[in-house]
This record gives sequence, C-alpha cells and structure tokens, in this order.
Amino acid sequence: MLIKNILMPRKKLSVISAEDTLMHALQLLEQHDYLSLPVLQGNEFLGVLSRKYIFEVFFKTEESDRNAYLQRKVKELIKTKLPVVTEDTLIEQAAFILSTEKIQFLPVVNEQNEFVGIVTHKAIFSSFAKLFGLGDTRIVIETYDVKGRLAKMAEAISKAGGNISSIVQMATEVMDICELVVRIDADQPKKVVEKLKEAGFTIRQATYEQSK
Repeated sequence: MLIKNILMPRKKLSVISAEDTLMHALQLLEQHDYLSLPVLQGNEFLGVLSRKYIFEVFFKTEESDRNAYLQRKVKELIKTKLPVVTEDTLIEQAAFILSTEKIQFLPVVNEQNEFVGIVTHKAIFSSFAKLFGLGDTRIVIETYDVKGRLAKMAEAISKAGGNISSIVQMATEVMDICELVVRIDADQPKKVVEKLKEAGFTIRQATYEQSK
C-alpha cells in the first residue's frame, strides 16, 4: 500500500506561511489543539513550527513582552530538517521513519515536489490494523513448508465460507515445519477450522472472540 492511500490531504489541513506571525500560528495551534503545523511558501513545503518550540524560544531568550515576541515571523523559528516522503512511498517505509524520528507527522509531496498532505502515526497504525485483519478470527496453523500448501489451505477456507484477511508465515525450530497465522472473515469460523483439519492441517490455536 502506498502513502497516497492514507494521507490527510492539504485541503483538510491548517497550514501557515513563513511570513505569518507567531501570534497567528499559535492561534491556529490552540484553536485546533495541534502540536505543530506545516509551513509553506506557495505550494512548497519549508518545514514545521511546533507549539512547544514557540514557548521554548520565548523563555530561553527571556523575552519580557509576550505580544512583541508573538509578532515575530514564523520563518525565524521553523525547523527545516524534516524527512519528506512522496505519494508513492510505501507505508512500511513511512512507518520506519516515524518510528525513528521524533516528529508528529510526515509531510508528503508529489512528483512536482509540491506539498499535498501529511501522514500521521494514527493513519499508519490504522492501515496496519486493516492489513493484518485485526477484528477477524485468528487461526494458527502448523504445516510443512511444501509446495501447494497455501493453495490447499485457501481452498479449504473458501469451501467453509471463509475469506482470508491476512497471512503471516513464521519459521519454527523444527526443520521443514512453519506456522501460518491466518486471519479470516467468516460467519461460521469454527466450521472453517474443522474444514482445515479435514484437509490435513494441524491447528495450534483458534481465537474466535475477535470475529466479526
């Protein structure tokens, strides 16, 4: 899955320009309860301004006139060293960046290097939850690592009226044996399990509590 499928588009965002005042930026941050805002120059992404940094600079410089300080330009405080991804970046690549960088979101640009939106931690987590079929019945199958086993498994699940949401294969310490963690959407998940057993698969665990 690509970033363009989960990004929050620019039209739904509050953005500021480098020439805006800190006062204007702070008003937007407090109004929407944001931690930070993208800073643009036209369609070009320049960086980020955070609410925390506005106050950090205020106290570090020992400013006495708050109103005068907030009339300073955004361009004086923006952080420009921020990773940027494109619309065609893979979600797992974006997840890795967010997990290693201390940032609230990732800016997204198109082929023309124009700012088109952001990707948040929440969007990444939601996409992975859907990808792994969370909320569906979870079945752990022990099987030999032989050709045709996945086709046979899929056929058994289909015949029992199930639909596969996700499959994850995990190696075991036993030669030629692996575990398949399969999530299925089925009206009768226990029937699916029985069908798999009839097909010769060993069921290590079946969790029905999360079934839809």
